[in-house]
Amino acid sequence: MKKMAIAAAAGLLGSLALAGTAGAAHDTNPSAKVARYTYDLGAVQPSDVPGTRADGVTRIVALPNGKVQVKVDAWGLAPGLPHAMHLHGVPGPATDDACPGPDAAGADGVVTVLDGAPFYGGIVTSLTTTGDTSPASALALDRFPVADEDGRISYSRTFRDDAGHLDAGTVQVVVHGADFDGNGAYAFDPDDAFASRSSSLGASIPLEATVPVLCGGIAN
Repeated sequence: MKKMAIAAAAGLLGSLALAGTAGAAHDTNPSAKVARYTYDLGAVQPSDVPGTRADGVTRIVALPNGKVQVKVDAWGLAPGLPHAMHLHGVPGPATDDACPGPDAAGADGVVTVLDGAPFYGGIVTSLTTTGDTSPASALALDRFPVADEDGRISYSRTFRDDAGHLDAGTVQVVVHGADFDGNGAYAFDPDDAFASRSSSLGASIPLEATVPVLCGGIAN
């Protein structure tokens, strides 16, 4: 059931891809033609949503050879679990509203994937550890970084900028996944007020697997 839920989420997140506030720094080295974007990752969820008090920082380096290096360091995440991460954006002029905050939560008190999408736009790149980085890998949890026993991830990957994500008007890094009930899995728990809920992407998908936890972005 859990694997089926993850597979269903992957398909729905891919469809979504087609359809806060963070501090930022931008450093361009003209001689090397390297542009560096460094910015903080801020918490997305209201303070009463358990397991979502994370923090982090990310860096994007546009290399002169047509490649891009993305680094993400985050802590306070669900230990021992994979965390889907993506670059989100809107091609062309900066028409999105950057990162959602707690005020974006719906009547259920949680900022869901669909609550956040109007702010940061669709998925441009999936920050997987190996293989495909397209929106089709949006929830390929077997290829996203796994938080260590302290809830920390340290991610770095260099890939070709075929998606043109640095040409987007605004780019955000979004980190997903929260273990609301602390049972060490993304699964339904009928006895927990939050872990009993479904993702906004489908009734068979645990909210824990897809809920956005961290977000940070810059305007190019």
